[in-house]
Amino acid sequence: MNRDERFSEEQLNAFVDGELDPEEKQRVFSASSHDEELDQRLCKQRKVKELVKMGYEDGPRPGRKGPAPLGRGSLFGRALVASLLLAVGMALGFLGRTAVGPTADEVLVAAEPASYLLHVASGAPEDMAAALRRAEHLLASAPDDGPRHVEIVANEQGLNLLRSDVTQFASEISLLQAHDVVFYACSKTIQRLEERGVEVRLVPHTIADYTALDRVVLRMQEGWTYEKI
Repeated sequence: MNRDERFSEEQLNAFVDGELDPEEKQRVFSASSHDEELDQRLCKQRKVKELVKMGYEDGPRPGRKGPAPLGRGSLFGRALVASLLLAVGMALGFLGRTAVGPTADEVLVAAEPASYLLHVASGAPEDMAAALRRAEHLLASAPDDGPRHVEIVANEQGLNLLRSDVTQFASEISLLQAHDVVFYACSKTIQRLEERGVEVRLVPHTIADYTALDRVVLRMQEGWTYEKI
């Protein structure tokens, strides 16, 4: 048994995020100092998180009045997602079948999977509505050979989409949930609000066990397409 098998992926994620208590952090650090395989796992975790941050922490969008169109802009977005998926895959060793990596056709296939994670960080109602419309479109255009899986993760100002006392879209969310769309509220955003004395009440059946970043990393590792609305 490898020594690093004592540590779960959840523990390593928490170590990279600086969320372990001092004793547990020291235990991981000491083990990685003597275990090359564990050290490599930690390096990959850090690299993946940085790559994903580049993809979704894109900051303000100057001059934008509404959601991006689904025409040429979406093609560019899918190309960006495909390149990010490739980078993450290479970092994790998932796509390393040959020294030159996948062909252009393989990247194109990676950009059109059956599973999508939509990310909402904006508090603008038009962006929230765009995310829900995108989910509806993905369900309606699902291929005949199998179901399409769709999840929506909300953080920062976008969390208002899933706050039951704030959202304008409770009925739309409920309808999408009835069609197996899963909604995630960022646990870190909730924690920050609660630290400021804000009581966070979520739309029923919303899951709040992950940070937005961890959810994005997990789904991209599993081959899902990520789209920021």
